[in-house]
Amino acid sequence: MSAGSGKLQPVVLRVNCRSLAVIGLCAAGVARAAPVFEPHECGATASAAGARCGTVYVPENHAKPHGRMIPLNVIVLPATGKPLDPKRAQYDLEGGPGFAATRLLGFYANDGAAYREHRDIVLADMRGTGASNPLRCAGIEELEDRDPWAPLYPPDLVAECAQQLSVANDPTAYSTAAAARDIDLVRRALGYTALDLDATSYGTTLALRYIADFPRAVHAAVLTGTVPASRTPPRYHAQAAERALLQLALDCEKDGPCSGQGGDLHARLLAAVRQLPPGHPLIGDVFMEKVRKQLYSPEGARALPGLLEHAAHGDFDGFLRRGDHAADGLYLSITCAESLARMDVPLAIAESADTGFGAYRLERQRDACARWPIAPRDPQLFEQPASDVPVLFLGGAHDPVSPPEWIDDVAGKFRRHRSVVVAEGAHGFDGLSGLDTCLDTAVIRFFDSGDVAAPDYACFQNMK
Repeated sequence: MSAGSGKLQPVVLRVNCRSLAVIGLCAAGVARAAPVFEPHECGATASAAGARCGTVYVPENHAKPHGRMIPLNVIVLPATGKPLDPKRAQYDLEGGPGFAATRLLGFYANDGAAYREHRDIVLADMRGTGASNPLRCAGIEELEDRDPWAPLYPPDLVAECAQQLSVANDPTAYSTAAAARDIDLVRRALGYTALDLDATSYGTTLALRYIADFPRAVHAAVLTGTVPASRTPPRYHAQAAERALLQLALDCEKDGPCSGQGGDLHARLLAAVRQLPPGHPLIGDVFMEKVRKQLYSPEGARALPGLLEHAAHGDFDGFLRRGDHAADGLYLSITCAESLARMDVPLAIAESADTGFGAYRLERQRDACARWPIAPRDPQLFEQPASDVPVLFLGGAHDPVSPPEWIDDVAGKFRRHRSVVVAEGAHGFDGLSGLDTCLDTAVIRFFDSGDVAAPDYACFQNMK
């Protein structure tokens, strides 16, 4: 205790966990009385953007606040102008689960600069991703880099990854509920009283949980490609992808240049399958998974007919390019406990088997989850209490992952909401016109006001 103005005041002990002298203490269980943002030097891009970079330590297991602490990697891009509310910030939530929010730094440092004119932007890697104690599977990543036709989640490599990660980590502590608590600790450490949540894909699942658990800490939320907890992947991947592929085929028939090359889309797909290189197990299933992922964005879907035309002549190069690795361990920790463990797996496999994409994804993950540590059941996973938080739901009519009808699962819980379905949108909107003049403008105006009626949404139907 310390004295001040004649009153005893509590002393908050701040332990610098980045100091080599006390890292062992943090790992051994020295917990803080309050979350603290510990600054560290930024990288070149963040420094050039005037960012503040640092770490917030949180309990790996929130039920054991004096147990092991893990670092959350945080980048704050300060407002470039006068903030509308210096105690409010925009907080981005990425998808997967398994992708890092800090990979959005380049966007806000350049094309997305308008977002930070009147607000701080917080990019914090979710636990288990990016530089926040990542749960990555080196063996799986090495195989994917070496053999782009390798089947998903080889059982021996999944078991190896689970064993390796479990030496220093508790994979069962990496859940949506834990990540929601992390967000609030980061908010408190940075001194904000409220957040504007900008979420996409699995990030919307996390945003919905954060709103449920910390409603008074949310000013407004924009959810793109909404995935309610009851729809977590990959339960409906095959059905949603088949619908999106059919829509693309119908669009191609109406488009002269598209329909004029190589016959209809399904004929090109079948011709490509016949050209698949021999000697790879499950290569047809692996190829269809690559086709499915190509549908995630309008840009990718628009390229698919041409890619299939090349593949029909034996050129698969367009399907073999890969992006950044996600944190597979984090993905398995969440989806094995929150999706596979909560679904009727045989029924899901049977329903997926009736589609052109088949049950490959579900079967591979079923076998992976049999080798992965499963967290205890979360009784609040599917709970979404009624809320006054204003929410803007954005969906794509051609979404191959989370069809816009899923918005109806949760929208009714929000007394102030607006749903907008972009006719040519997919799981995201990259590749459409009007990203800056329509989408960004509407989102910024909504965050400014917290009023779902404030933006002009008519422009969304002109995004082509």
